[in-house]
Amino acid sequence: MVWEEREAREHVVRTEKLLSGLGGIADAGAREQALDALHALAELYGECLARVMHCADEETAGAVAADELVGHLLLVHDLHPDPVGERVQRALDGLPGVTLLGVEEPVVRVSLRPQGCGAPSEEQLESAVRDAVAWAAPEIERVETEKAAPETQTLIPVDSLFRGPPQPAGNR
Repeated sequence: MVWEEREAREHVVRTEKLLSGLGGIADAGAREQALDALHALAELYGECLARVMHCADEETAGAVAADELVGHLLLVHDLHPDPVGERVQRALDGLPGVTLLGVEEPVVRVSLRPQGCGAPSEEQLESAVRDAVAWAAPEIERVETEKAAPETQTLIPVDSLFRGPPQPAGNR
């Protein structure tokens, strides 16, 4: 059975709640045993994924990594086939007014140019960039932003729209 995306996301939320509850186990021995079992299971699944990715050709590896749920699991185990810069660029492609300046792990540098009326503010854009980078490249520790110079627009003076064609100097 393959989960629909909604089911997968619900399971992720449930799993995160369960994992965050492990720290609240009062019995230290039981808590440590549960955490050790969890880490051992994660390492086992990571090894299984590594073997699958080792057998996959480039096209198959790309298709596997493109699945949202599997792609993030590959990231957790440092098995994602796409380089960090590619993943960051893809994550930023849909954000208006954002230009990737560079990726030098663990830092990403971007230029922000807010787009004006109705577009996200600079603060909203910064937040969206940080969220997108964290989602696509959890190994990035810091996003540095710089404000781009506003684009200059050449405006046509309104009065020039109502004048006729230029007249030769002698005919005025």
